[in-house]
Amino acid sequence: MNLKHFQAFVTVARHLHFTKAAEELLIAQPSLSLLIKQLEDGLGLTLIDRNTRQVGLTEMGEEFLPLARNVVNDFGNAIAQMKDIASLNRGKVSVAAYPSVSSNSLPELIVTFKQRYPNITVQIYEGIYDSIIDQVRSGQADFGIVTYSGEIPGFIFEKLYDDEILLLVPKSHALASVESVSWIDIIDQEIIMLSADTGVRRSIDKEMLKYDLTLKTVLEPALIHTVAALVAAGAGLGITLSSYQKSLQSMDVVAVPIVNPLVTRPVGIISHKDRQPTPAATTLLDMLVKKLSVTPAIHL
Repeated sequence: MNLKHFQAFVTVARHLHFTKAAEELLIAQPSLSLLIKQLEDGLGLTLIDRNTRQVGLTEMGEEFLPLARNVVNDFGNAIAQMKDIASLNRGKVSVAAYPSVSSNSLPELIVTFKQRYPNITVQIYEGIYDSIIDQVRSGQADFGIVTYSGEIPGFIFEKLYDDEILLLVPKSHALASVESVSWIDIIDQEIIMLSADTGVRRSIDKEMLKYDLTLKTVLEPALIHTVAALVAAGAGLGITLSSYQKSLQSMDVVAVPIVNPLVTRPVGIISHKDRQPTPAATTLLDMLVKKLSVTPAIHL
């Protein structure tokens, strides 16, 4: 038995007339009769009383009719819902990202996406690298936006842009007017660094180890906006990212490029290699890539 048998029975029950039911289903009457017989044989029950003058449901037919209607309706609803999802009339997309991304790179893009697809729910999770990877791995997030930190089997990384690490100084500071500084220039300065569990800190520590340099770290908050607030208050010089410059414009601080070495973080999309994204996720991914992408995907 399949859906055609249920549709045939429900249609005959509605018309109580084989010819009219066959016309609605766009099939020949003998084909309709065969479908009803196959259904009855499969169930081991007589569902329809037939005689030369009229068609009626048996007691078992009356019992079976609401069940058959549910099957037909559920199938129709399922098809309609899937078509809505495919055409982006409904659905959900979940993104896991660093706070630097969710507060700077995503807002305008999400607004544009919602204007185009108002019935799609967008969920944004913020976190550090490990939590983002876990959310993508578990399927809680359709994809994540992270820095490239080496191979992760089963994942695909697609670079979007390079995030440059900058020095944050008060507007009144002598370094606020220079074009750039080197790491050697700030080796004796009191530095407000992000905490050791952040990707930014790991990138800096890695480069400092290469050049056998040690910074004088005095405070280690977890968020860059906290770093900026401490710098503005005179607690020291801070470390920030180029992607944060827009959101820090209202604060009494200046971002200065740090060179020798120039430390950057490749930021991109990470997704599960074997998981097919939903239409909503695919559309948002395409918008992200068109706006920010600079290099092809790396398959890990």
